[in-house]
Amino acid sequence: MRSDPIVVAALAALVVAVYSGCISAPEVVLVDRKTLLEEQAGGELVALENELREEVLHAEAAPFTRQHLRNDAGADLSDDTLGTIVSVHALITTDAEVVDDLLRRRCVGEAVSGLLVATPARCAGRTIAARTSAIVQRVNRGRRQLWQYLHEQQPDVSEPALRERWRQHHADTIVCGGQVQRPDLTWQVKACADER
Repeated sequence: MRSDPIVVAALAALVVAVYSGCISAPEVVLVDRKTLLEEQAGGELVALENELREEVLHAEAAPFTRQHLRNDAGADLSDDTLGTIVSVHALITTDAEVVDDLLRRRCVGEAVSGLLVATPARCAGRTIAARTSAIVQRVNRGRRQLWQYLHEQQPDVSEPALRERWRQHHADTIVCGGQVQRPDLTWQVKACADER
């Protein structure tokens, strides 16, 4: 069998091109769309689940009397049923309880500015950063709205003065063992009443 010199030259050029790097595999790799949809349908939506969990409204107790529940919902309000409802409501933690826990564990701190500040480097224990951030933002938004309302009620007093006055009163309500910022911007732990 005789080889053609043109075919041999072409094969030699191809081998040289491959080994010299002129020809390489493509850098773009396409993922089959069906595979991605199968993963999503199989429950691989962790990021979306976490985002939705953060956006959910926090339940609070509704001011319903026994008569409201009986008339509107047709609920059986025997002592056993009412006790179950009360115990379920007791399990729901409020933002204040979560903030107190985060303050004790040094995950957040009461800043000199009067706002909450996340301090993940000092945090003891595991937390979900997005959940901590959402709570800090919600509490800080509420505080800013309160300061704005106080300033509207007392326009002759500056907002920084009102904020400082509020912060001094609020300092008494900070949970024992909570993290508080000093004027020199270092952190300290609020002493308990029996330790003073």
